[in-house]
Amino acid sequence: MTMRKKLMLFFICLVMIPILTIYSVAINIFYESTKKDLQALFSNHIHGIGKSADQFFTDAMDLTTYPLMETNLKAFLSKPKDDENYFTLTSNANSILLSMPYGFSNGIRGISLLSRDQASINVGITLKISKEELEAARTGESRPYWDYRDVSSLKDSPKESYSHITLTRLLRNPSNLSEEIGFIKIAMSRKQLIDTLMSDRINHDVSYFIIDENNKLLVDTSSGQSYANLKEVISYQHLLKLASSSANTQINGQYFISAHKIERTPFVLYSIVKPNILTIIKETLLKGLSLTVVLVLLFTLLLSFTFSQIITAPLVKLGKRMKSISNEDFSVRIDVKRNDEIAVLANNFNRMAQRLDFLYKEVYMGNLKLQQAQLSALQTQINPHFLYNTLDTIYWMSEMGDTKNVSSMVSNMSKMMRMTLSPNNGDMVTLAEELEHLSCYIHIQRIRYGDQFVFEIDCPEHLKSYYVLRLLLQPLVENALLHGLKNSTHGIVKVRIYQNDNTLVYEVMNNGTPVDVAEINRLLEEEGSGMRGFALRNIKERIALKNGRGFHLDCFLRNGFSVFQITQKLRDEDADAHEITLSDYNNEKQRG
Repeated sequence: MTMRKKLMLFFICLVMIPILTIYSVAINIFYESTKKDLQALFSNHIHGIGKSADQFFTDAMDLTTYPLMETNLKAFLSKPKDDENYFTLTSNANSILLSMPYGFSNGIRGISLLSRDQASINVGITLKISKEELEAARTGESRPYWDYRDVSSLKDSPKESYSHITLTRLLRNPSNLSEEIGFIKIAMSRKQLIDTLMSDRINHDVSYFIIDENNKLLVDTSSGQSYANLKEVISYQHLLKLASSSANTQINGQYFISAHKIERTPFVLYSIVKPNILTIIKETLLKGLSLTVVLVLLFTLLLSFTFSQIITAPLVKLGKRMKSISNEDFSVRIDVKRNDEIAVLANNFNRMAQRLDFLYKEVYMGNLKLQQAQLSALQTQINPHFLYNTLDTIYWMSEMGDTKNVSSMVSNMSKMMRMTLSPNNGDMVTLAEELEHLSCYIHIQRIRYGDQFVFEIDCPEHLKSYYVLRLLLQPLVENALLHGLKNSTHGIVKVRIYQNDNTLVYEVMNNGTPVDVAEINRLLEEEGSGMRGFALRNIKERIALKNGRGFHLDCFLRNGFSVFQITQKLRDEDADAHEITLSDYNNEKQRG
C-alpha cells in the first residue's frame, strides 16, 4: 500500500471514527432519555388508570357492607319467615334496595340478598346464589368470593363485552360476629370496567389486563394480539413485585410493562405498550446516521486526498531529484516554497547537491593536495553510496507509510548535512560535535539494519570539549559495517576514545571478518587515486597534514576484534591558525 493510500486511510479513520462515535453516543443518549421519559409517562398513567379501577372495585366492596348498616335490610336478613311482620320487612327491604344511593352506577348491574332463612330479594339482573358460591363465601369468612370467566379461554365471544364479574360475601351480625345473617351477591359489568380503563388511555396501542393470583384474566383489551414472548414478565408474582416497586414500569425490549395492585382485591392491573415514537425515533436516527456517514465519508475522502497530495507530492519530487544525483547530475535543485520539515529536507538536499557539485569539480580541478585531501574527505564522509541508500530508504519508507522512521531518518540526515556541508564549518570541531555527527549516522544505520548490529561508544565526558579533526570517526564506522560486518547478522561496533598523555586516541573495533593487516598497510602506503582504500588513505593524510610527525592511522587485531586506531594532538582550542602547510607535509613525508 502506497503512502498516499495510507494517509488517506489514516485521515478517514481520524475524522470518521470520532464523529461517528460522538453521533452514535448522542443517538444512544437521546434514545435512552426518550425511553426513561416514556417509562415515567406510563408509570404515571398506570397510576391514574389504577385509581379508576380501585374506585370501580371499592364501590362494589362498600356496597357489600351496606345491608349491615341499613335497618330494614338488616331486619330482613335476620328475622325469621314466621315473624308476623315478615311481609312488611321484605317489602321495606326491597324498596330500600331499589332506592340505595349507589343505584347501578359504576358498572353495578345487579344485587341479590339471601337471608338466614334462605329468603331472597333481587334488583337489576337476576342473580342466584349457588351452593358452591355459598360454601366459598362461608369458607372465605369476611373476604368476598369472586366469580368470573377466564377471558383467555373465550374463542367466539368478544373479550371486551363478555358476561359479568360477581362477588359473593357472607354477612354476619355486627352485634354478634359469630351469627350468620345472610349473603349478598353483586354483579359488575366487565364491559363497564373495560370502558372505564379505556376512557383514560393515552395511546391506541396500549393493552390493559387484569389478572388474579392464578394467572386468570378478568380483563384483556389486546384484541387478540399475542404477547407470548413476555410470558415470564406478565406472571402474577412478577407483576405484583413490579406494582409494589417505586417505578412500577419496566422495559422489556421495545415493550413497556406497567403494573398496579387493585386495592382490597387480589387482582393486578397491568398494561403493555409498544410506543410508535420509539420506532419512529430509531428509523429517523438511523436515516440520519446513514446520511452522516455518507457526508463524513465524502468530506474525509476530499480531506485525505488533499492532505496526502500536500505531503507526498514533495517527497515524490525529491525522490526524482535523488535519482538525478545518483546519475551524477549535481546541478539539480528543488524549488522551496514551504516552511516545514519537508522544506528543511529540500534545503539540505539543495545544499548537499550544491556541495557535491562543488566537490565533484574541485576533486578533478584542484591542484593542491591539501585541498584534494580535505575535499576528498568531505566527499568520502557524505559518500554518495551511503547518501543515496539513505535517501532511497527514506523514499520507500515514506511510500510504505512508516512516517515515524522517515521523520527520524530525515532529522538525523539533516543534522549530518548541516554539520557536513555548512560553509561555516572548518576542519576542527569539538569532540562532542564529532560524536553528535557519528550518533546521527549510527541512528540512521540502526533504522536501516534494525537489531543486526550493536554500537557502543565509550568516551570520558571531560574529553568532549577538546578540538579534533572533523569527520574521522564516521568513515571508520562505515568501513566496519561495509567490510568487517558485511556477512554478519549479530555484529558489534565499538568506538573507544581516551587520552594518552598529550595524545587523543580513537579506536574503532568490530568483531566481524578479521581484517588483513598486511593488505591494509599496503593500501595505506599505496600512491594514486584508486578508490580501494581511498577513505583510509584520506584519513591518514589528513592526520599527517593536521598533526605532523608521530600521529597516524594504525590497524591491528586484538581479542577477536579488528581495530583501527587514530592518534592526534590533544587540543583545548581551535588550532587552525597553527596548521602546517602542504610543503611541511611533503617535507615530513620525505623525512619519514
